[in-house]
Amino acid sequence: MPAAVRLALIGLSLAFLVGGIYHRIRAAQAGDRLDRTKEGWPTLIGLRLAGLATFGSTAAWLWNPLWFSWARFAVPDWARWIGVGGFALGITWLIGMFISLGPNLTDTVVTRRNAYFVDHGPYRYVRHPMYSGILILGPSLGLALGTWLLPLAAGVMFVILARRTRIEELYLVAQFGDQYRTYMTRTGRFFPRLP
Repeated sequence: MPAAVRLALIGLSLAFLVGGIYHRIRAAQAGDRLDRTKEGWPTLIGLRLAGLATFGSTAAWLWNPLWFSWARFAVPDWARWIGVGGFALGITWLIGMFISLGPNLTDTVVTRRNAYFVDHGPYRYVRHPMYSGILILGPSLGLALGTWLLPLAAGVMFVILARRTRIEELYLVAQFGDQYRTYMTRTGRFFPRLP
């Protein structure tokens, strides 16, 4: 892997990490106690393990790619740069999601007491842009790093998130009522609706 690709991915990952931590800390200042068990123990545990596998493997791979030589495949340099571009697009999408969601941000299906309805930024197009972002990041990282492991881990994380979406949307309908029901008719769950 070219050093420039690795450095670009490290820089983008650090930007995402700093942005994500900032927005999570800001949202946590609301002081709500969120009951994460509402999504169910298998989902709660499975999602955290899949996230740890995805993000931990990415960090480890960027630290020392030789640790993962068993999961590599050959990728030409130009294709790696397409992966870097996709990764940058995914991070930009997710940072837009963080900014749009603001203090509503949670890591579970439960909504905050003082949550307000959001339908701008990425939420203008899809109801769950974080999950869509994972679908962008996984394959992009796989292409940039030349591995099948990270798309697989991100895919597992997406499947778990997609399954929990039904529960999450019940909470959103309970919080926002007809406003959310109407929103559901005009936006796709993970992908924009075609006209």
